[in-house]
Order: sequence, then C-alpha cells, then structure tokens
Amino acid sequence: MIRKLYPQHFMNSIISYIKIIRPANALMTAIAVILGAWLSKSNAGIRSIILLVIAAISATGFGNVINDIKDIDTDRISHPGRPLPKKEISPDSAVVFAFFLLSFSIVNSFLVSKAHCIATVIPLVLLSIYAIFLKGTPFAGNIIVSVLAAYPLVFGGLFEPQMSRLLVPALLAFLLNTAREIAKDFQDIAGDMQAGLKTTAIMPQAVIKSIMLFISASYTALLFVPFFLKQFGMAYALVCAVIVLPLNIYWSILVIKSSWISYVSKISLILKMEMLAGLAALAIDQLIMSL
Repeated sequence: MIRKLYPQHFMNSIISYIKIIRPANALMTAIAVILGAWLSKSNAGIRSIILLVIAAISATGFGNVINDIKDIDTDRISHPGRPLPKKEISPDSAVVFAFFLLSFSIVNSFLVSKAHCIATVIPLVLLSIYAIFLKGTPFAGNIIVSVLAAYPLVFGGLFEPQMSRLLVPALLAFLLNTAREIAKDFQDIAGDMQAGLKTTAIMPQAVIKSIMLFISASYTALLFVPFFLKQFGMAYALVCAVIVLPLNIYWSILVIKSSWISYVSKISLILKMEMLAGLAALAIDQLIMSL
C-alpha cells in the first residue's frame, strides 16, 4: 500500500511545480519567442531557437514563482487554489525551485551567445525588482510586468536581420498587457488590501478608466501601422479588422459602463483573447507570405 502511494505523491508534486510556473503563460512565452524568430527572419538554427525558448520559459517561470512566494499571504484570499497557499509546495522548496529556474534560464541563453545571456539577465533582474520592491506600487508594477510580457517576442528576434518588424507588435502587446494587469489588480484587491499592498486598484476609478480608454485608443491607432509600413500584409490587416479590433472595442465599451468594475474578470479574459488573436494575425500573415 505504501509503495502505491509514492508514485501518486510524486506525480502530484510534479503537477504542483508545473502549476506554479503557469503553463498557459509558459506556452504563450514559447509561442512569442518562436514567432519573434520567424518574423525576424532569424539566422539562428533550430538548436539555438529551442535554447532561447527554454531560457524564456524558465525566466517566466522564475518570475511567477518569486511572485507567488511574495504573494503567499494575499493568495490565501485571492488565489487559494495556487500551490503555495494550498501547501502543495513549501516556501523553502519554492525558493530552491526559483533559483533553479534562474540558473537554467541563464545557462541556456549563454549557450546561444553572451549577448543573449545579457539579454536574459536584464529581465530576470527586472522580475526580481518587481517582486521585491514594486509589487505593491500603483501603476509602476503594471508597467514593469507589461514590458516583460511583451519582451519574449523581441527576444526571439534579437540581433536578427528584420528585428524592426517586431517593435510595433511588441508595443501593442505591452499596451494590452498593461490594461490586463490593471484589471487583474481589481480581481486581487481583497487580498492585496489585507496585505497592505497599494496597487493601481486604489487609484480613483475615474483616473483608471481614463488610463484604460487611453490604452485602448493608443492600441487602435497603432494596430494597422505595421500594415501601412508594409511590414505585414493583407492577411494581418484582415485578422485585425475582423477579430482583434472588435475585441478591443468590446472591452472598451465595458470600461465605459458606470459599473465597469464588476466586469474586470470578463475584461481580463477578453484582453487575453485579444493578445492571442494578435499573435495569430502575425503568424497567419507570415505563413501566407512564406507560401
């Protein structure tokens, strides 16, 4: 009987460690890096791209783990199902795992080049600064997280021939992530307030609404710039017009409502769908152009 329990316990532990790095985020990071390499016409071989994907996933996982270590008290209220508040992983084990991910990220990027290693260390430092110092600060923390969320797309095409094609898409990703981080602050407000964290959610609602609508307007203004610059073709423009732009308008309408705070979970989900649609627009266009 005891022997039968060990494999199950081992599998549960593995699942908990996978959960703490946020597999959905890891998948989006991997897609962004591969897409960045593809769009920039990367000269890197398959081996180098795989190493960059591993480095980026490990760095993202590191950020999520140290964030959960820092947020263990607030997550007992806001996210009780996460591995640390559920005691599936101990805080000490989480620290060891974070250092493993940190080291693994640096080693894999170094195997590509010293320049890529430096380009990996910079976001790792920013992730640490955010988790330790900026987590409970209004807006500044949102900006850091959004920069880091947009970074994998550029990271995949760093130092490559057509890296400039990635700059506007990365800026668009930054804008959407900023809006989503603000929405998530409202989702987590109960736990954050109990822990004494002063996130963007404590700012006057009129100010936050103005920021969200400014982000939406800026995003709309930039969305078709890659098409007009002839960096991307008609397929990109069509996907953006038919899917991406309507999603952007939808969440903006929800923000305009007087009771918009009650829609923050829905807004967050729509923004995530919009990000995926944006990546799909880039991929579909590149695929058609490659035929």
